[in-house]
Amino acid sequence: MAKDLFNLTEYGIVTFKSTSQALKAERVLKEASADFLVIPTPRQISASCGLAVKVAPENLDYVRSALHDKMVQIEGLYHFTAAGGESRLEKLDHD
Repeated sequence: MAKDLFNLTEYGIVTFKSTSQALKAERVLKEASADFLVIPTPRQISASCGLAVKVAPENLDYVRSALHDKMVQIEGLYHFTAAGGESRLEKLDHD
């Protein structure tokens, strides 16, 4: 459930090339019954669009596949981890 995503300390982030692609992603993921949240793009990520999608790490491949199948233009995929007052952001290959 999406409300469970609010408190995750480890999660995936998908960024987009434009706001229109982020909104298209939201529609695609709703149709795919994916568990996600639309969030502001984190400051640590340099992106041209101010919207991103947050997902549980185990759902990142499913989300990437669903977006790819519907030709949503992804700018980047990231894995975020926060532990012990430190945070780590890793860019993942999205092709």
